[in-house]
Amino acid sequence: MSSPPPRTSAPDSVTSAERPVEPVLRILPLGSGLMLIGLGLGLAIIALRMRQGGGLS
Repeated sequence: MSSPPPRTSAPDSVTSAERPVEPVLRILPLGSGLMLIGLGLGLAIIALRMRQGGGLS
């Protein structure tokens, strides 16, 4: 039985040197976006009710 030849890291270093380092844009998951939209709409409705009703009762 022969063991497989050792792997070298030369191809990895070449590909990492070719790619420029850029900041990664992280996109929020869909659930987070829907939750933020719901909170915004809820706050808008509460603000409209407070404006029409003259404050909290």
